[in-house]
Amino acid sequence: MQKPVIRLGSDSYFKLEKIPTGSLSIDRITGGGFTRGRHIDLVGHWSAGKSYIMLRTIALAQQRGEICALIDPEKVYDPEWFTHLGGIPDELLLFQPEKEWNAEDAVGVMMVVADLIDDEAVAVVGVDSTAALVTQEEMRKDPREGDDRVATQARMMSRAMRRITTMNRKTVFIWTNQERSNIGHGAMFQPITYPGGRAMSFYATTRIDFKKTGKVKRKKKVAEKGKLVEKEMQVGNWIQVRAEKEKSTRPYMQAAYIFDNERSEIDLFSEIIQLGLEDGLITKSGNSLLYDSLDEDESFSAPNEKAFRKLLQEFPEVVAELVDLIEEQTLELAKLGEED
Repeated sequence: MQKPVIRLGSDSYFKLEKIPTGSLSIDRITGGGFTRGRHIDLVGHWSAGKSYIMLRTIALAQQRGEICALIDPEKVYDPEWFTHLGGIPDELLLFQPEKEWNAEDAVGVMMVVADLIDDEAVAVVGVDSTAALVTQEEMRKDPREGDDRVATQARMMSRAMRRITTMNRKTVFIWTNQERSNIGHGAMFQPITYPGGRAMSFYATTRIDFKKTGKVKRKKKVAEKGKLVEKEMQVGNWIQVRAEKEKSTRPYMQAAYIFDNERSEIDLFSEIIQLGLEDGLITKSGNSLLYDSLDEDESFSAPNEKAFRKLLQEFPEVVAELVDLIEEQTLELAKLGEED
């Protein structure tokens, strides 16, 4: 039996390693990305981009040569969608529970990958979603019968999180979950709860809450009653993300961006404008936006946000420059204990 290893607190073994998420906003509130060896809990509104962030993180890790896995109890994995996000289906380890497999089997897979080391180490494991994990006890029971034992999933998750956390070394576990109303508190007051019990909130290093805060509309021509008419159509959502729990950098940071439904991706320009304004890189006077380039002879201004977005489309070098500056500021803000 291998003896326990005691290391100095300054040992490089404990140095935090971050995995970028592909979102400037998510990277900002997590101090540069998701921390290896930890649990990440993505919760909030349905269709708010939780699975997108999980799969995008996996895709980017694959592009850097990392091994990644996906536990897919919802059975929503789509190779074409994953490829669209930059992923490599041929290199993805995928497990979908079937009739004869259950949540405990999925946990067994997680334990195996969490224990791998060196060249075989798995960088990211996505679980989509916690709510869809069906326990062995639940599988054996006819759903038409009443529940004689409650919280079977919560009890299973509590056991699983203790074991996986103990075994895990350098794998990021990204869990998605949707909020539910706790109907046991009556019609007037229904606090938010999440399937799977409280274990995830205890063991997760990072918990990010996703909320849809507004619709993005655009005039489009659509057929209505046999005629082609121009109408305001929803093409996206404003998404607010907030780090409700974050133990690898500052907690309670938040950011907002547009999720473009037509392109099926986060709108980079919305992130640049939002974070650029926060960081003082972009200034706003009335509706006008101004960016003074690092090149002292160049500045870019527009009378409104729509025109500024068009300007960014025309000058990709300005986009790259702003992204670099925002990422530098993210790393500065991630330094714990630094005064504002």
